[in-house]
Amino acid sequence: MGYELWDTETGNLVEAFDTQVDALVAADEVIAANAPAYPAALTLLRAGADGSLTTVAEGETLAALAQRTAASVRG
Repeated sequence: MGYELWDTETGNLVEAFDTQVDALVAADEVIAANAPAYPAALTLLRAGADGSLTTVAEGETLAALAQRTAASVRG
């Protein structure tokens, strides 16, 4: 299982991660660096071992989750 951060506007994979925490911290950084285009065009997906993809969060929901996670990791 892994996590993929996608730009839904361009259809491009931004980056892949081993853990959800790593993906959320990166999402927080990407959102901050690319406002205002993100978070609206950003989606975090969980990739299953069978190749299935499940949406974890997107848009403003992703931004809030990413911000909380990054703040707790950074202390």
